[in-house]
Amino acid sequence: MAPEVADAALTPALALDYLDELSTDIRGGLVLDRRGEVAAAWHGDAERGERMREPLIEFLRRADGAMPGRSKAAAVEVATARGSVFALRNARWTLVVITGRFVLSSLMLFDLRHVLDDLDPPKAPAK
Repeated sequence: MAPEVADAALTPALALDYLDELSTDIRGGLVLDRRGEVAAAWHGDAERGERMREPLIEFLRRADGAMPGRSKAAAVEVATARGSVFALRNARWTLVVITGRFVLSSLMLFDLRHVLDDLDPPKAPAK
């Protein structure tokens, strides 16, 4: 019987690197932990990540407030003439990317959802 090896979880930095490989439309990105602290910044640029953190938290706060009485928004997309911002979150992570204006939002949301899911792989059942 072969020994069982757990799959390695995708780290926040690797998640951003993977998204960079998936899409040429992404211009920046950030992963926040559940406390709102920067877990990873686009291309390891911690200074840029810290500058993006507060506006991002305010962005999400406003999205949550747009629908009073509901739980936090799990996904937010804002498009402008210059580009788009996509934010997806679960109980542990917030994953955000800034894109150019020609991005296909359905494809970007699909990629982000899968990467966010890979940041929290299902736990193996205890034996």
